[in-house]
Amino acid sequence: MAKQLRYLLVTHIPFARNASGDVVLDSLWARDLDGIAQSGWKVRVCAPELESESAIRTWGPSAATLSKNGLIEFSGFPPISRRVDFWKWPKIRSVLAREVEAADLVHTSNLFEPYVGLSYAHDLAVSKGKKTVFVIAEDFNDMLEWEFVRLGGSQREIARRQGHVDALAERAKRSASTASLTFLHTPAAVARYRLSTRNGIAIRQPGHETDDVIPAETFEGKCRAIESGVPLGIVAACRHKHLKGLDLLIRSIAILKRRGVPVRVQLFGSGEQNTDLKSLAARLQVDDRVLFPGSLPPGRAVYEAIGAGHIFAMPHRTTDFGRAFFDAMAGGTPVLAFRTPASIETVRDGVDGMLASLDDVESLASAIQRFHNDRQLLIRCSQAARDRALANTRSEWYRLRAEWTRQLFPGGE
Repeated sequence: MAKQLRYLLVTHIPFARNASGDVVLDSLWARDLDGIAQSGWKVRVCAPELESESAIRTWGPSAATLSKNGLIEFSGFPPISRRVDFWKWPKIRSVLAREVEAADLVHTSNLFEPYVGLSYAHDLAVSKGKKTVFVIAEDFNDMLEWEFVRLGGSQREIARRQGHVDALAERAKRSASTASLTFLHTPAAVARYRLSTRNGIAIRQPGHETDDVIPAETFEGKCRAIESGVPLGIVAACRHKHLKGLDLLIRSIAILKRRGVPVRVQLFGSGEQNTDLKSLAARLQVDDRVLFPGSLPPGRAVYEAIGAGHIFAMPHRTTDFGRAFFDAMAGGTPVLAFRTPASIETVRDGVDGMLASLDDVESLASAIQRFHNDRQLLIRCSQAARDRALANTRSEWYRLRAEWTRQLFPGGE
C-alpha cells in the first residue's frame, strides 16, 4: 500500500488559534492550503504563530477559520517583526529542524524581510537529501522596486534599497537552483528565474471553480444588453494603491466624457489611495460616472460583481500578476489592462481582452471606446473569456500541480 507522504510547508504568512484551538488565517491563503491538502498529502504548515486572532492582518477583507481537527496541521514558531529580533532565531531554527526531519517533502517560497532566514528549512532539507518544492509567487523584484526602492529619497538610500532587493533575488535563485521542483507563478518570474531552476514549471493558478463561472442564462442576458447599446459598465476590484493605476483609469473616463462616450465605472476595494481617487474623480467632473462601492468579500460576491460588468479594468503599472485576470474571465468579462509581461502572457489581446500602451491614458480610453463602438467584438471577447474560465479552474491547476509533485515520489501518494 502506498505511503501517505508528509508535506511540510514553511511560510512567513502568520496564523493564530482562537479560544477553541481552531486556526485563524487569511482566507485566500486558507483556500490555497485547502487545494494542497485535497491533493492527498499529509500537510503540515510551519509558520509564525500570533498570540491572538485579533492580530491577524489579511490581504483581502476577511479571515478564515480552519478546524483543529481538519486535514491540515499547524506548527507555530515565534513571530518576528524586525531584523533585531535575532534572539528568536535559535528557537525558530529548532522548530524548523524538527519539522524538516519529520517531512518527506519541504515546500518553501521566495521570502521577504525579516523572514528570509526561513530559507534555512530549504537548505536543511537539501542537505538531508529530501525532496523540495520552491515557489516564486510574484514578481517581487518589480513590486519592491516600485513600492520600496523608488521611494528611497536620496540616491544613497535608493542604492541601499536596491541592494536589498538584489539580495532577495539572489536568495530566490539559490533556492530555485537546488529545489527538486520550482513553480513559477507569474510570467515575470518565468523570465527572471527559469534559467536558475533545476526543474522549473510555469503555473498560473486561478481562484475560481466551475460553479463560480457566470451561468449561461445570465451571460446570455448580459450579451443581449451589450448588443442593445447600453452604456458600458466597467468594473475594477483591487486594493486602492498607486501601482494599481486606478488614477489613470479615472483620467481615461474624463477623456471619454469629452468624446461623448457614456460609461459607468465601479471601483470596488479600498486602500491608501481611496480619498485621492475620489478627489480626482470630483476634480475631473466624472464623480457621477466613477463610483466607489467599497470592498467585497472573496469568492461569490467578487464573481457576481465582475459578472455584472461589461469590461474588467486592471491597469496595473508593474509586471506583477494577479488572479484578478482570471476572476474577470469567470464573470464572462473581458480584461482591459496595460501591456506588460504579465498581461501579454495572460490576456489574449482582441480575443478575451484588450491591452493598452503602458501608462497611456489615451490608449486606455481608446480601448474602451473600441469596445463601445464594436459591440460584436465585445461579445466575442466575453464569450472567449467565459470559455477559458470553464476550462481553467482552480481544481484543475491543483490536479496538475499534485501530479507534477507526485512524480518526485515513485510509489508514493
